[in-house]
Amino acid sequence: MKTLNSYNFSAISRWLSVLAVLIAPQLVQAAATWQATVGAQSHDLGRQALAFLANELWVHVGDSITWTFATDEVHTVTFLTPGQTRPASQVGCPGVTPNPSPFDNSACVNSGRLTSGSYTVSFPAAGNFKLVCLVHANMTGAVHVLNSSEPLPFDQRFYDFQANREANALLSDGAGLEGQGIATAEQAGANGSERRHRRDRSDWRGISNPLSHALSKGYDCRP
Repeated sequence: MKTLNSYNFSAISRWLSVLAVLIAPQLVQAAATWQATVGAQSHDLGRQALAFLANELWVHVGDSITWTFATDEVHTVTFLTPGQTRPASQVGCPGVTPNPSPFDNSACVNSGRLTSGSYTVSFPAAGNFKLVCLVHANMTGAVHVLNSSEPLPFDQRFYDFQANREANALLSDGAGLEGQGIATAEQAGANGSERRHRRDRSDWRGISNPLSHALSKGYDCRP
């Protein structure tokens, strides 16, 4: 009876070990690579959206983000360390860091000035990190890196939707401002023309014979 119990216990232990081996890989979350875009532009290249799209992302520790450069406008993907003075875009970290590069706040990461291709950054530590473009001072973004046990609020489909919506909104705002500028210029031109027309009319006031006046001033107005 004792031998049977020992045998049963050994068999159960072996089965539990096999089960643990089978389950363990399912509990280890694979690192994901997220997709984002740097900038957007109108079809005629006349309007540029100076933004990281999507502008804010949540990922897990160990995940990576690949930013794709899709415009003719030059940009950088840059993560500066806390307290680091913002360098010129030609200077960088200094220079350009490898593609891909890890970022955990300990060392600057910089894609360099790009208008095409992509740049990937991995995040080995949790934290909130600011993303900047060294070419455009107001072009910033944020990456929130959560521990693997914490749920992510959004998926890639959401970020794709956000990126598309943000790009369309920025380009639409640009088109509106462009239209306002054209309208203002046209109005200014019309006002200027009207003022010149009024000055021209005022020059002839009180003159009984405009042609004689013009000839006396040396202007040849004769046919």
